Amino acid sequence: MSDRTERAELTVMVMVNKKGTDLVAVQERRKGSWDGLIFPGGHLERGESFACAAVREVKEETGLDVSRLCCCGVVHWSHRTRAERYLAVLYRAEAEGELLPATEEGRNFWMPIAEFRAAEGKSPAMDEYLTCFLGEAGELFAEYDEDGTDPLVRQKERER
Repeated sequence: MSDRTERAELTVMVMVNKKGTDLVAVQERRKGSWDGLIFPGGHLERGESFACAAVREVKEETGLDVSRLCCCGVVHWSHRTRAERYLAVLYRAEAEGELLPATEEGRNFWMPIAEFRAAEGKSPAMDEYLTCFLGEAGELFAEYDEDGTDPLVRQKERER
């Protein structure tokens, strides 16, 4: 691997609005480091685009077919000493139809976006992710190692 090459874990997350409302599809996960209230998402499969992964993950985790898929940001976490990075491309979308009440990811339900913003028990860093989903930031970045993680920083603020 060259000095410019990093191993990357590629993921997506999607804020799905119920068409014509202020409701968003929320998952309540209880399966590991991303426990809490979160939007649907997951890992890319080999050879899959970010957009196709977003559509697939929403369908698998909620049963919803999305439309008006729009990329709204990127979050990346870089290891301080190893050439490793975790990258999440964030999308907004609309959906109609029946939301599955639960999947192996956790319980699903619709929630007004204002209530989600104010909710306790969100998954780690969801408040920061919301800045991208809601158009307040386009990129978030943090470094991590075995001792912990720096706070996510909006890229615009880092450049000042």
